[in-house]
Amino acid sequence: MRARSAGVRRIAASLAAPAAAQTCFVADPIWIAGHNSATATLTTRVATMGTNIATQRSLTLELLLSAMKVQTAQTSTNGEREVNLASNTQQAVASTLSQVSQRRALVDAREQYGIDTGQGVNACGSIDLMTSTSRSMGNVAKSGRETYRSLDVAPGKNTPVQEAARNRLQDPTKTDASVFFDPSASDDDRKAVIEAMAGLPMPKPTANMTGAEADVMMLRARKVEALRSPALVSLSAVRAMSSSDDHQTGTTAGSPLAQLDALIGQYGGGPQYEAWSAGLAGQSEHGLLIELTRMRSMSLSLRQQLIEQQARTSAVFGTILATQAGGNL
Repeated sequence: MRARSAGVRRIAASLAAPAAAQTCFVADPIWIAGHNSATATLTTRVATMGTNIATQRSLTLELLLSAMKVQTAQTSTNGEREVNLASNTQQAVASTLSQVSQRRALVDAREQYGIDTGQGVNACGSIDLMTSTSRSMGNVAKSGRETYRSLDVAPGKNTPVQEAARNRLQDPTKTDASVFFDPSASDDDRKAVIEAMAGLPMPKPTANMTGAEADVMMLRARKVEALRSPALVSLSAVRAMSSSDDHQTGTTAGSPLAQLDALIGQYGGGPQYEAWSAGLAGQSEHGLLIELTRMRSMSLSLRQQLIEQQARTSAVFGTILATQAGGNL
């Protein structure tokens, strides 16, 4: 009871003096123990909460830092991917364009210079035909000189008249000039026709003749041989036009006349002309130029043959004029 009275008096005194400092003294040990326990618990919990907050803050900072690192790495990776993607795309486009350009260049080169479209129609066959024709036409002069020297009436020959007459009388049918234009005819038949057209060889001086008589006979023989030589050269050239050069090693060309027939057959409206004309449609510009070059080359070769023919004709006419103007020796 005393303790309760004392507490009441303290409360009354505190209410009576509100402006003065108030001090509460608790003497109850149970309350003090509970208060101390609550204070300790609160302090512990506040400290624990502070620790937890610091820990959470640290974790939050670490998470933020990790997130920033991840974001930075992702940004760098994305940027690198974009750069690599752009670079790879550009490389792929450049490589594709380069391959397309190369293949287009190969296609153009094949079309321009390929064997099928860039080297003329039937390149191998045309080259063989041109080569054979050119070789045959080029051998006309050489073959003509060789066959001209083999005649028994050629200048410088001393063929006995009796022997020449006997040879001409053996076969009187060998006087037909059509053999010059017959590729199947024998070259010996052509030679026999030329010798028959030339007549007998001129007699040459013998050892029994005197000097003046021998000289006069030799001069007459030489004059006749000289006057006959242009015609014999021209006839020998005509003979060579029908002669094949198969006897030469490594050659398979026919006679110049046969080769000219083959040219006409392909370029002049013959049996092969339609195939050749159709083949021109599939040729490139280079192939058409090749064909034009071949035709011009052959034109020059034929023009050369024409000039040589005109020269021989002029020589024959000149000889005729010289004979008429010169009279007898």
